[in-house]
Amino acid sequence: QLMCYMFPSLYKIQQDGEIGIKKINNITKVLTILISLIQAPVYITILISSNIKENPYNLILIHCKKIFIITSIICITTGTFFTMWLGEKINDKGIGNGNSLIIISGILSRFIYSIISEIFNRLKNNNKLLGIIILLFELFIWLLIIGISIIIINFVKKIHIQYVNKFYLKNYSSNEIYLRNEMKFLPLKVVYPGVMPIIFSQGILLIFITIFNKINNLQLSNNGIWYNILYSILIIIITFFYTFLSIPVNKISDDLKINGVYIPNRKPGKDTCFFLKKIVSQIYLTGSLLLVIIALLPSIFISLGGDKNFSLFFGGTTIIIIVGGLLDIKYTINSYLLKYKSNYY
Repeated sequence: QLMCYMFPSLYKIQQDGEIGIKKINNITKVLTILISLIQAPVYITILISSNIKENPYNLILIHCKKIFIITSIICITTGTFFTMWLGEKINDKGIGNGNSLIIISGILSRFIYSIISEIFNRLKNNNKLLGIIILLFELFIWLLIIGISIIIINFVKKIHIQYVNKFYLKNYSSNEIYLRNEMKFLPLKVVYPGVMPIIFSQGILLIFITIFNKINNLQLSNNGIWYNILYSILIIIITFFYTFLSIPVNKISDDLKINGVYIPNRKPGKDTCFFLKKIVSQIYLTGSLLLVIIALLPSIFISLGGDKNFSLFFGGTTIIIIVGGLLDIKYTINSYLLKYKSNYY
């Protein structure tokens, strides 16, 4: 989706309707396989190096290292392609958002283990009562974060627009006719990029973590001070580029003008375009700050003595993927029910 806005040739293909969408999907599949083939050896190499340190007498890695690497790369690439195919089938014949549903299933499968780990973490001290109180307080904060995340993800900036078409309404009590313009609004999501800036930032910082772990720099390690500072800066920068690339302000302005729609107190054309850019800047600033807060919540939780496994459910990619994905599934089910009721009646 992001590449379609970055490369005009891909954007033209996307505008060709269903044929264009199929072409984009095929290009996405090829790129996914290529990325898997590049990432898999790196991931396996890091896994082997860490495993040898913990278990230096691993016979498989000592005598069959090359075979292990090749089979692992094949398994990772095949598994990625199968997951992508399964996601498409869920999109076509299920409730939609197949890839999100698969990711959510994987995340929630670790939830029971994580919460049990946190319970043992809080009850291992001598003061059991204090541990129970802290645990209940954590669960309350966790539910509060979920509620706030739902509000943030659904937060929409409404830009009032007006159609040139005019409607005449008659007031039958006074027998007078009033002239009324149809008024609607243009919705723009405040957290428009969703989880993508956090994922990109984590991917970039993973390289730095791998490098600085060799020199044992704790502040640049995961959840360190400088890690969180760089993490926040990257999220803000990536949100800026993603928002301005994904919201084509010039195209929106032209479409409004062509369809006879205008923003009140704004002239069609350059004035409307300038106004929309100003609104998008406000959205970017608010959205990036909200994403930074959500992304830093797990690190804050760990610094306060929380369990590392349970911290994943306190913010970051986990909470956005779960909340966003489940909300999309909810809307899809509601649309199916509405369609069923309309056909039934």
